Amino acid sequence: MKLVVVSHPCVTPANQEFWARVHRHLGGQLTIVAPAGWRNEYGTQALRRWPAFEGDLQPLPVLLAGNIPLHVYRARVGALLRAQSPDVVFVHHEPYGPATFQFVAAARRLGLPVGIYSSQNIVKRYPPPFSWMERAVHRRATFATTISRTVADSLRTKGYRGPISLMPPGIDIASFPEPPARGDDGRPFTVGYVGRLAHEKGVDTLVDALARPATAGMRALIAGDGPAADDLRARAARSGLNGRVSWMGYVSHDRVADVYGELDLLVVPSRITTAWTEQFGRVVAEALACGVPVLTSDSGELPTLVADTGGGWTFPEGDADALAARLAMLAADPGERRARADIGRARVKELYDVDVVAQRLADVVRAAARPRLSP
Repeated sequence: MKLVVVSHPCVTPANQEFWARVHRHLGGQLTIVAPAGWRNEYGTQALRRWPAFEGDLQPLPVLLAGNIPLHVYRARVGALLRAQSPDVVFVHHEPYGPATFQFVAAARRLGLPVGIYSSQNIVKRYPPPFSWMERAVHRRATFATTISRTVADSLRTKGYRGPISLMPPGIDIASFPEPPARGDDGRPFTVGYVGRLAHEKGVDTLVDALARPATAGMRALIAGDGPAADDLRARAARSGLNGRVSWMGYVSHDRVADVYGELDLLVVPSRITTAWTEQFGRVVAEALACGVPVLTSDSGELPTLVADTGGGWTFPEGDADALAARLAMLAADPGERRARADIGRARVKELYDVDVVAQRLADVVRAAARPRLSP
């Protein structure tokens, strides 16, 4: 079995970890094709190997390096695929992208099965030539993987007719140890938020809820940064929350488990905008992996994730009064919080552990290769 994966995120070495696990489940040979260099706010990042990834790395030059939607490879990708002679090609990029079109078109010219990926849960319409490329990719792709069922529905709405498999973000359960059970240590009930501080994330709803009488005495940890940070701090100060809200700033992924370990409850108060809605809710799965129950808005995929894991509750998006009432109820019921956390951790391990997701993708790839491998 030979698999070629085209993945611009793999310029960041840690993103190769998932493919290392797919490789172990699949066996054979796995080659990652990725940009030789990628620009971000810190400068240009060169492709480097993640220690656990034992497959091949194929760096290629790109135009518009750093532009996720529009980048394109400056290489004869057909010649590359002919030399690799894979059984399956998988393009880890949205269907409308020029890079996706490049590899899907080249793979089909060579008669190779080719899969695509999507996380778009809003049906967006693009101008030519992107709409033309997207339609061509939908026609030619052998299989698709999506982050959620809503994304699968969006693909169907836009005309894709092939098989679709769910491939949510994998969570490394082993890196999120469950914190020890806490007794009544006299500390205040502590809620938290982890993520970007931006309008669509709805952190203002949490700040407003903490200012309600029902939540008096509760403490909050806010981990993250973003364009709304200054406004949120000012909002908290105007509401008299100084001393009850700790602004932790950006927390690296290798330290985020320490934040979850300080919480009695994670709050994810996202709101829908015309251009964005929650596609999955990775922090929900991470908190549950740490044994921390969750309270989310009913925005996007969040209620589905809460229902699938059984690890928490929801409140109406943007409703600070409803959020405050739910927080007060949960603060008074540690037994219910513990029960939901235990259920959620078990379900996250069953559904979203990175090895479970890697095995699922390996099975999809193997099935796509069968017609070509059979005598």
